Amino acid sequence: MSDALAVLLRLNLALAAAVGLTMLLRRPVRRLFGPRIAYGLWALIPAAMAAMLLPARIVRILQPAAAEPTLAISWHTETGFTLQAAQTRPSVLVLLAALWLAGGAVALAHLVWRQAQFGRAVRAGRAGPAVVGLLRPRIVTPDDFTQRYTPREQRVVLAHEETHIARLDPLTNVLVALARCLNWFNPLAHVLAHYLRIDQELACDARVVAAYPAARRSYAEAMLKTQLTARPLPLGCYWPAPSAHPLAERIGLLSRRGPGRAARALGGAGVAALVLAAACAAWAARPAEVVAAPQPAVQAKTEAPATAAEAAPRQPLVGLTEVTDDPAKAGPGRRLLPPGFFGPPRKALGAARWSSVDPGSAVRVLATMQDPDGVPLTTDLTAFGSQSRYRLGYVRRDFSHYRLFTSVVQRGDRFQVTAGLNKAFSRLVTGSIELAAGETGTIALPSGLQVNVTPTVRPQTAEEIAEARGPARVDVTMHPRQF
Repeated sequence: MSDALAVLLRLNLALAAAVGLTMLLRRPVRRLFGPRIAYGLWALIPAAMAAMLLPARIVRILQPAAAEPTLAISWHTETGFTLQAAQTRPSVLVLLAALWLAGGAVALAHLVWRQAQFGRAVRAGRAGPAVVGLLRPRIVTPDDFTQRYTPREQRVVLAHEETHIARLDPLTNVLVALARCLNWFNPLAHVLAHYLRIDQELACDARVVAAYPAARRSYAEAMLKTQLTARPLPLGCYWPAPSAHPLAERIGLLSRRGPGRAARALGGAGVAALVLAAACAAWAARPAEVVAAPQPAVQAKTEAPATAAEAAPRQPLVGLTEVTDDPAKAGPGRRLLPPGFFGPPRKALGAARWSSVDPGSAVRVLATMQDPDGVPLTTDLTAFGSQSRYRLGYVRRDFSHYRLFTSVVQRGDRFQVTAGLNKAFSRLVTGSIELAAGETGTIALPSGLQVNVTPTVRPQTAEEIAEARGPARVDVTMHPRQF
């Protein structure tokens, strides 16, 4: 269910961006290249939404073939945090899904009711001219069609409706109406439905006037007569909407000379390129999917023993073998990294609820690694026993596509440290290790990446305890000073 709601959210974001761009360009494009080219701008919406449904980019990271199941989330159940999330999150998702379905049902019912009203008006001979039907569209006219319109006006009115059928406009309007029902909560979906109809009529007018250049006056008079009796049609094509502005705009375009064939060809090529670019941009905006690819097991070698340099233990990525607040412990081969080395510590809310620290204690976890692209990641956050709303420290990413998340659970003098590449600590990208205070260990993620972690503990200060009673402040990722 959460996946379906995520897809719906992505589609609405793409729809909103495409509608905004179309509304920005429709008038300038119409003025330069004509109504038919401007109507083509609405192809931005289906292109962007279709791109959101395509498979996302895949980032593969190697996973050792012999890797055993990780203990990444074993401690979550023990502390009870996972149970709490499982109890609250599904109920919210079910409520949102029920609200969306209820709103869609109401919108669909209103659509059917309006269509039924128009059908009754057609049977009574009061509706039209319009095009109705999807599989077999047909033109409907009122009973007084021959009395209300002159023969010349009748020809242009019927030509207008036949143009709608040739351009498959009834199918377009049905798809727009259904999209409006599915996205009833998005105001831009209703903006799309209104202005697409206007541009559709303008494009149809331009094509009919190009075919009947001597019938401009008759065309304008027919518009005025139809405007007085127009009935909205949800599924189909009808003449002007009952408002003065679209009618004035349509009649005004009849008096202008349309662009030449070269201008229309240039505008059409530009719109096609813009639609393609919008689809590519929407697809690129989707987050990449991280996939663990199996790595063939490496057979043991029988050559000569490794040299002393090769057999030396691997050093942490940032050259740290121990992190402590005691300057006396700093010496050769060790570096002292006190709090605030990268600037003033900040409050971070991400994944804070996963940590559990004894009252009166402050546990600091320094974690370092390299992402699959080789970019160093550092997360240095301190969890407090007085609250679990935020942690204090910094996060360094160096513009990486990844972010390193950590959590800690204190059990006496031992610390269960968990590190992962997402705040939900999913099993695929998460690992855990148990360490003592001041001890450095390496967490091997299922993907084969390694994270060096070091926990330290100290008493919580009176200021930190008092600060915990106030509201938490959300801070974004900082870019720290260089070493």
